[in-house]
Amino acid sequence: MPRPPYVLLFEEVVPDALPLTILVDDRGAVPLFDSIERTEAFLASTDFGADFEAVEVSKTGLTRALESVEHEVGYVAFNPPPAGEGPMRVRMGDLKELIEALQQNPGDDLFGLGGLS
Repeated sequence: MPRPPYVLLFEEVVPDALPLTILVDDRGAVPLFDSIERTEAFLASTDFGADFEAVEVSKTGLTRALESVEHEVGYVAFNPPPAGEGPMRVRMGDLKELIEALQQNPGDDLFGLGGLS
């Protein structure tokens, strides 16, 4: 389960911008990272060009960003590796379940495992 920081990719950093979505095994997913460095490594390995920007968001910002695409994609891809680093193994999570967990837990430690709050 993700813990702060929460980093998403956006084409434009403007109000109501939608986060980047990707296909993983023919499933639509929002790539979610736990560091700017991992996000930038992933971005540098793709052909998205310099159009996308890594943005650290709060738990509320993450919830809103995920809600904005919940009717288009069903998954979140946690820290997808840079393209070309061998077989891509990506931890996936259900987008709606993550939204519910973010909304129901008042802190950032979603399952009481001692994360930041």
